[in-house]
Amino acid sequence: MFAVANEMPNRLDEVTTYQQRRYISSSEAVWRLLNFPIHQRYPTVVHLAVHLEGGQRVYYEAGQQTAYLTDTPPKTILTAFFDLCKTDSFAKTLLYSEVPRHFHWDVSQKVWQIRKKVHLLQTSRDM
Repeated sequence: MFAVANEMPNRLDEVTTYQQRRYISSSEAVWRLLNFPIHQRYPTVVHLAVHLEGGQRVYYEAGQQTAYLTDTPPKTILTAFFDLCKTDSFAKTLLYSEVPRHFHWDVSQKVWQIRKKVHLLQTSRDM
């Protein structure tokens, strides 16, 4: 009874159009010819917040007990770093900016955990 026809016979392929019309600079061309990674970055960039003692942000809902929030402020990446330095002798030797290279931030538990495996890739630039 009903037949499905090609609904868009002249459909515009946006990806192909973009690739055909974009400008590639000489530096990007060489980067691609040498097969260097374009989108992946190592190590991952991590935003390390810095705040004064007791100066972290506290979020609460209307009607919630504010006394509890001020007595027990939430753990932040910075305060967890200080806790890590109290318990881990290797972490004591690291600067705050070096911690993400050896530890990863567990969002659910709000603690720094040591990385299980480190995959270092050597590129031709490192040789």
